[in-house]
Amino acid sequence: MERKEYTFKVVDGVSIAADVYYNISAGSTGGTKLPIALHFHGGSFVIGSKNMLEESQAKKLLDLGFIVVSSNYRLCPTTTVYDGPVTDSLDAYRWVQSDLAGLLKKDAGIEVDGTRVVVLGHSCGAALALLTGGLPNPPLAILDFYGMKYFQDSFYHEPLPVFSELPPFDKSLTDQVFKDIPPPTNGPSPIGMNGTPDFGNPRVAWMINALAQGTHMKAVIGDNNYDRVDPPFLFSTVASFPPTYIIHGTADKIVDSKFSIQAHAQLKERGFRTVLDLVEGVDHGFDAGARPGDANFDVIVKAFEFLKRHAQA
Repeated sequence: MERKEYTFKVVDGVSIAADVYYNISAGSTGGTKLPIALHFHGGSFVIGSKNMLEESQAKKLLDLGFIVVSSNYRLCPTTTVYDGPVTDSLDAYRWVQSDLAGLLKKDAGIEVDGTRVVVLGHSCGAALALLTGGLPNPPLAILDFYGMKYFQDSFYHEPLPVFSELPPFDKSLTDQVFKDIPPPTNGPSPIGMNGTPDFGNPRVAWMINALAQGTHMKAVIGDNNYDRVDPPFLFSTVASFPPTYIIHGTADKIVDSKFSIQAHAQLKERGFRTVLDLVEGVDHGFDAGARPGDANFDVIVKAFEFLKRHAQA
């Protein structure tokens, strides 16, 4: 598996990049144009980066015949969800459609079909993936891993129990986040090197404080304009929506699985193609570290095969 980084956008002096994964053998497919799977990472719009795409998941998508792209976006709270994550992610989608084919043909001799794109995302990245469904040339299918949705629900505006018992982080640490101007595109992973969050990182500390206090969503939205960043607004307003596969653990403590149940019902009511896979007893991020042969990886493979079916020429 090869990986090449491309800058797809520069704004306010900030270069925003995406990683493109491919196999060298993909250049010898006799001119067959390959579909693209575009991924958006999670991290509550505050942390994380394109590096969070699991290698095992990228390899599986390659095995299924995709070229895989994982994209960065500018991080809150020194930008809003709309101005940073949403705008950058929609631009990444347009870049994949318009520019990636020429770049990969020149750099690796690989033929890519920019009209055959599927999109997937984890947590807040799933919200970004769903928002591509409202574009004039939407993806052929969307995969939502335990996505954040229904942002005005009280769940997002009350203390999150999983963090509310932690002692608050010192303001001198959390306020360092507001020095990040222009906003960065690379943040720490939710899980540090030792398997626990890096509580000494200002971004991690700010995010946990905000979630613990129930102020996170209001802070990252910034302008109270929820409709333009909340996917369910599209579910009820667009004439058509791409086939959508939703995976959510029933024991999720970060994003309640009720939101995926509600989204599935709303899409189904509109007559849109949708599949809901509720995974019993697993928490947020259950797929992290899953490998072929694991039960959790089997859940992922079923969803990826859904994407493949809809991306076939």
